[in-house]
Amino acid sequence: MYLTTCIVVLILQIFSFSFAIIDPVTGIERERIVCPSKTMVYGPGINPSFTVPARFFFIQAVDTEGQNFTYSPGPNAFVVSIQPKHKRGRLWTQLLDRNDGSFIVRYRLYDSYDDIEIDIKSGRKDVAQSPYLLTGHIYHEDCYCPTEDESDWLDDMQCGDELHPQIKEDLKIFSQVDLDRLASEAPDRFNRHSLCHYSVIDNKIYRKTHGEHVGFKMFMDALLLSMTRKVKLPDIELFVNLGDWPLEKRAANNDPLPIFSWCGSTNSRDIVMPTYDLMESTLQTMGR
Repeated sequence: MYLTTCIVVLILQIFSFSFAIIDPVTGIERERIVCPSKTMVYGPGINPSFTVPARFFFIQAVDTEGQNFTYSPGPNAFVVSIQPKHKRGRLWTQLLDRNDGSFIVRYRLYDSYDDIEIDIKSGRKDVAQSPYLLTGHIYHEDCYCPTEDESDWLDDMQCGDELHPQIKEDLKIFSQVDLDRLASEAPDRFNRHSLCHYSVIDNKIYRKTHGEHVGFKMFMDALLLSMTRKVKLPDIELFVNLGDWPLEKRAANNDPLPIFSWCGSTNSRDIVMPTYDLMESTLQTMGR
């Protein structure tokens, strides 16, 4: 009996040893470890032309069998370093564990640089195709460096050709807009509300406010200014509702006015945009 027990224990030890792997990062035996060469790195933040306040990309942890991790491989699974190729730079980098086997890497530039290197390691080994070199001039958020061709900018931003269904739905009743009628009628009809009349001419922004409480214009100002720093916008004119409730209640067949709003409903015709707090959080990501 004793001999049988010893044999069983020995077999179990051999069996468990054969399936345990030493994690090169922690030195601990694990059933699964990250495979640096099979791990995937993807996302717009490894494209030098993707200019946003905070750039980002993703890391998907993959094990030695080629299977994606569906839980966190640990906070020390990856180390990410992002720096200009030729000199030390002012950048802030964050590695965020999503606890599903993937990570978000985001970084914000505080100056513009020529050539940036993204180095991703697991232990001492390079991950995927690391290091990634972003060549050319990499612009920071406050650089006034607009792209002349808006089609190129849309490609750089990976916008795609298809509009979001909500945008299509909101815009389909405004195939033609009488700007003179809009400019004269909107302030009269909505004189008890807060409106902002914007004009973009030669990539410069002009505005006129209507109403008493117009402080929230700062959010739309910031969005338009950010866009004009990145792309040369066509000459446009629009009215923005600065309040918390949609304004245009006319039916679609009763000449409604095209008013851009941060809010909407099934009973209104306002053209819905992302809310002002979402705009601010996007523009200020890693900025405070």
